[in-house]
Formats: sequence, structure tokens, C-alpha cells
Amino acid sequence: MDITDRYKFEENGSEISFMPNYDFLRTLIWWVAFGIVALPVIVYYFMDRMSSDQFKIALIVWGIYMAYFLFDLIFRIPVKYIFNKSEKCIYRRQIVAKKIMSFEEMTYFINDESGGYYYSIGKKRNQFVKNYRISNYFSGGKASNKKEDEYIEKILHPILITVGIPLNQPET
Repeated sequence: MDITDRYKFEENGSEISFMPNYDFLRTLIWWVAFGIVALPVIVYYFMDRMSSDQFKIALIVWGIYMAYFLFDLIFRIPVKYIFNKSEKCIYRRQIVAKKIMSFEEMTYFINDESGGYYYSIGKKRNQFVKNYRISNYFSGGKASNKKEDEYIEKILHPILITVGIPLNQPET
């Protein structure tokens, strides 16, 4: 799968849009389907073999599992960032589009977490207070470095060119 398909990256004359979590959609649907299949198994197979308290705990664990994955499916996956060239603004569309900053206010940086890092955008003055993740996690391994290079070339560079942030190009 191409990087532009994994991020659902679209560039037309007036805007650039992409979904940083779109790559997880297929995996998440499989986990939700697994959870749906697991319910009858829990009910029919374990109902008679467990005490009522153990059965209730199993159902509570299943409910938390499903709530977590459904929350991701409804609220995290469909997040879309739109870089509107005519208005020079950046929008974040979850259910409704909301203006998060203008091109002049934007900066990008790498957020480092234990064992991984990802690219974020934020306003220049308070980027570490409120920021938005615009990439998947990268680990620094061989395959991850390849994916990161592809992300930088096909997703991040067009965004930075649109916003007007100078690129650090390697000298050839």
C-alpha cells in the first residue's frame, strides 16, 4: 500500500487533506469483528462453566474492550487535517471542521516518546501545550526509517511547501 493511501492524502489546487490514523482502520475493524464474535463464545461457552461473578467480570472486560475500540473507530480514525491554501488556514475535521491555526502560526516538530516518535504540528508560541499528531509512530528500525523517509517525501514536504516553511534539503 502506498503512503498516500495509508494516510488518505489528497492534494488539489485549493487544499491538502490527509488522515493520520487512516492506516489503522482495517486493523481496528478486525479487532471489533473479533470482539463481536467473542460475545457469543463468552455467553454460550463460559456461562455454565463460570460462577456468576466471574461471568460478570468477563462481560465487563469485554465491554471495556469494545468501548475502547469503538471509541477509536468513531473519534480517532476519522480525524482529517485540511490545509486550505486560499484561506491560509489549517482545519481539523472530526465530526465538524474546526480552524486550529493559520499558516503563519504553524510549526512542526518531532514528539519523542518511550520507544517511538511522531511528527506534530502546533502554534509557534504554545506548541508543547497544544499540538496535533500528523504521522504514525516511527521506531527508528530499518523498516520504520524507510516508512519515515517516504512520509517525509510524500506527505510532510508538500505540507511544508504549502505552509511556506523552508525545507532542509540535503546537499547533492
